[in-house]
Amino acid sequence: MNQTVYILILVSLLILFLINKYEREKLQKILQEQLLKDETFKASIKAQIQTTENINDVIHAINKDYRLGLLLSKEITDQLK
Repeated sequence: MNQTVYILILVSLLILFLINKYEREKLQKILQEQLLKDETFKASIKAQIQTTENINDVIHAINKDYRLGLLLSKEITDQLK
């Protein structure tokens, strides 16, 4: 009986973890889409891309300021190049 309860708790925690991960990724994608619609954001990133020699600095700045993650930050810079 105790093992069954532990297994059920473990399975429910795993399901909650996966749902949370999916929702977080979905929210990050929505945030990225909203940021790409914002003209001031696009203008500031384009200005950073033109003034910075290393594109990784721009990716790092986006990741730091908006906490999107490196992959989404890289996608944004690739779209705005």
